[in-house]
Amino acid sequence: MNQNLSDGSHLSDLIDRENREIHQRVLNDDEIHKIEMQTIFARTWNIVGHLSEIPNVGDFIARQIGEEPVIISRGRDNQLNCVLNACSHRGATVCREDAGNSSVFRCIYHGWVFNHDGSFRGAPYQEQLFPKDCDTSRFSLKRARVATFCDIIFATWDEQAPELEAYLGDFAWYLRGIFGRCDYKVLGPPHQFVQKANWKTASEQFAGDAYHASQLHRSLADLLPIDRNDPARWSLCDPKVGTDEGHSTICFDQVERIRRAAKGDGENLTPLERLTILPPPGMTVEQVPEMAKRFSEQELELLSTNPPSQCAIFPNAAIWSNSAPLPDGRSFTSYLSLRVHLPCGPDKFKFMMWSFVAADASPEYCESVRQVASFSQGATGFVEMDDAEVWPGITHNGKGPVGGSNRLKYPFIGKEGKPEGWPAGGHVYTGYSSDDTQWGWWLRYFDFLEGNAKGYDQ
Repeated sequence: MNQNLSDGSHLSDLIDRENREIHQRVLNDDEIHKIEMQTIFARTWNIVGHLSEIPNVGDFIARQIGEEPVIISRGRDNQLNCVLNACSHRGATVCREDAGNSSVFRCIYHGWVFNHDGSFRGAPYQEQLFPKDCDTSRFSLKRARVATFCDIIFATWDEQAPELEAYLGDFAWYLRGIFGRCDYKVLGPPHQFVQKANWKTASEQFAGDAYHASQLHRSLADLLPIDRNDPARWSLCDPKVGTDEGHSTICFDQVERIRRAAKGDGENLTPLERLTILPPPGMTVEQVPEMAKRFSEQELELLSTNPPSQCAIFPNAAIWSNSAPLPDGRSFTSYLSLRVHLPCGPDKFKFMMWSFVAADASPEYCESVRQVASFSQGATGFVEMDDAEVWPGITHNGKGPVGGSNRLKYPFIGKEGKPEGWPAGGHVYTGYSSDDTQWGWWLRYFDFLEGNAKGYDQ
């Protein structure tokens, strides 16, 4: 599909595949935004929550797929449901709370009532108003498909979309390498705030942009033991992995951190010994032995030296699995967060972030993770404030006829090749940081935009 835009240009004109450049217009154009809602968010698997948010029958959370409101709930049969949060009668919002527990969903406008699975249950004066032979099954709320992976809840409107594991592809191993380390739970409701920027500015950055950290986040060197001028300390030399499905991760090197934590005695350690010295984010030392039951020795080797740490799940989700200082500036805590960048038109997105801890973590540990997550990546976090200075400008600067023709450039090509013993798939890039995984994100974006997405019937 080579769809024409209203000015006569084609979607294919917005990407220069030979020079690896993208027209900046894609970050602020209302017409392109509407096409995205149809070709990307109506078709892809989108993260909408975590099982620990709805553990009991009747529990629900209100979320979004793209710009469309949905209700995620656990029904009487213990099954997960995802339905459009818009009444089938006159389109009013059905569920008006962010989370809770309810036996049914009732629209306040005319009182129509729906079951957890969206099926119509009844309405006021139904016997008097409805025709006797009325087929009320057609009054059900629109349903989406639901699937989980490592307790993360995904949903899609597309009945023909591939199964979730096929959609994740090679990235499934890396996702399991983070969220499959133990049984996790969310640490309270997600952080939410609105950024005056296009959703893609944040999403494609998480697809592998280590380059910006040493410049935009340079003040981190005042809080962390980082040499401002050492590229290795800014993850510029860490392995990157991209997949054909548009997902990616940077695998942060933990060897030096383990050596410091072990006070210089970090050589000749087993994977479990390394993980005990530096437990993965969200886990305590006591929970580390559980990983030996879940991963092979070869997998543990990677997870203890170069674990997947910064990830992007196409189209708009990201993971951060690392450590940061507490507000006292002296103590450090590793933390695990999952975020989505929810579009609110072409020039705004809602930032929604969950923090995670092991299901049996102590209250004291939970509090330390809560603090470090808010301090670093919350609405006023020292990392997010840096990014919030840049993303709006990128969005705004492409609005005019000159700025709109400016091109985002991804010229840095890396060396592809898996290190010996690498236990997982994907395209692995080693050496100095490159643009390959971000470019892979854009290729997947245009595959969907133009109707050529692998694994999807066109």
